[in-house]
Amino acid sequence: MIRKIAAKQLLPGMFVVDLHCRWLETTFWRTRFLIEDDDDVARIQSDGINEVSIDTSRGIDLPIAPATSMARLNEIERKYKTMAEIRSAAPPKVSLGEERRRAARLLPEATETVTNLIATARAGIHVDAGLLEPLVHRMIESVMRNPDALVPLARLKQMDTYATEHAVATAALIIAFGRQQGLSEPELEKLALGALVKDIGHAAIDAKLIAKTGTLSRAEYSVMQSHVEEGLAVLEATTRLPELSVAVLLEHHERFDGSGYPYRMVGENISAAGRMAAIVDSYDAMTSQRPYRPAISPSMALAQLYDERGNQFDPALVAAFVRTVGIYPVGTLVQLESGHLAVVDEIHDENTLTPVVRVIYHTTRRQYVEPVTVDLARKVGNHYGQIVRAESYERWGLSPLRWQPA
Repeated sequence: MIRKIAAKQLLPGMFVVDLHCRWLETTFWRTRFLIEDDDDVARIQSDGINEVSIDTSRGIDLPIAPATSMARLNEIERKYKTMAEIRSAAPPKVSLGEERRRAARLLPEATETVTNLIATARAGIHVDAGLLEPLVHRMIESVMRNPDALVPLARLKQMDTYATEHAVATAALIIAFGRQQGLSEPELEKLALGALVKDIGHAAIDAKLIAKTGTLSRAEYSVMQSHVEEGLAVLEATTRLPELSVAVLLEHHERFDGSGYPYRMVGENISAAGRMAAIVDSYDAMTSQRPYRPAISPSMALAQLYDERGNQFDPALVAAFVRTVGIYPVGTLVQLESGHLAVVDEIHDENTLTPVVRVIYHTTRRQYVEPVTVDLARKVGNHYGQIVRAESYERWGLSPLRWQPA
């Protein structure tokens, strides 16, 4: 049950679902989260937040009796039991380097699995999406262990395998996005499954049309739009997809202002899963090289999503997505005030504008430098200044794969 309470009534173990303020006005990067301790309560109150909404089905409720010391202790004890259960079930956190090595092995397996599924569909054989469930589970475990490993690696694609790699990348993104929204693991599984199969209807469309570099005619565009319902038709015969998965498949091209397809749905008539899928699908498409246009930087893609909030995309979910990947996502090439180029290695939850970066190149001298790791949030020891802008690896002739965080 969702319940609104005064901020001063918050207790550790409560699950907050709404801070009743604009996301830029708070130091919390998540919109839904568990109150871990008294420090979280103090931070909320110091942000000037007077009331919050909590979900009593996912955390503790206010004690029925007045909050005496004993009642409060009982509630906190319940919280620790819950947290212990959560931690025992969750994969242990690992370093970025270790998880990146695991992710590097997982991604080719994921791509091969989806490729085989699409080949099955192209052969006219009905597809069983349930075969993807073990893959989805492994992807969720990877994001839970370290969310900054799988997502940046999945963004790096080959032109000739874009379709399958795009499916895997959007699945990784929607897992990270859903995790930031506080969704349960079963919900994450359904969202990821939908992302993996959402474009399987392309199997029914001429590959030349999909790869066409020029402007599509009205008839061609109508054929392209048909891939949504074609995909569901391919899957429905042998697979009973969960409702959330179907929403991702059917609604990932719907737009908040009603300009999308296939049903021209508007606003919150589009499911939350569909609105989330629209954001991750558009973001990954924009940051990928296509036959008809070059890729843009993750930061530029985020800026375009932000510009379209309230038009094409749900404004609250765009804000949450920016919080998920960071203003400068891990793996982004940035230019610093010193003229050096650096790669974003780690994002600070509290301030996404000052990440940890690895300085690798001097733009004036046009030569590599000895790599140096710099925490831009530190007041002392940073001789490189802050980020001026995001840069393109291609512009400077650098390999994005070589310089991904290790």
